[in-house]
Amino acid sequence: MPELFRLGRRSQFSHGDLTLGIVRTSTDPEDPFARVNIVDRGSGYGEIRDVRPGDEVRTGAHVLVFTEVVPGTRDGHIAFTVDRGLPQ
Repeated sequence: MPELFRLGRRSQFSHGDLTLGIVRTSTDPEDPFARVNIVDRGSGYGEIRDVRPGDEVRTGAHVLVFTEVVPGTRDGHIAFTVDRGLPQ
């Protein structure tokens, strides 16, 4: 089972070649989403993407599954797992 990570609004996540940062989170609890900058230097993947709970993002070398998105301009955060995927 992949490890669960949590990333706050004003922080950055690094795991090997993978880097994530939150650009913004929604303020609406009825529509929780986060705009996340995802970079996988090993596979050349880079994208800013809106994610919601349950979304899966394949970077080529990793599979990210977003399990929680908490809206908020100051205390918003996301929770996600990272699994090594097969290069595409």
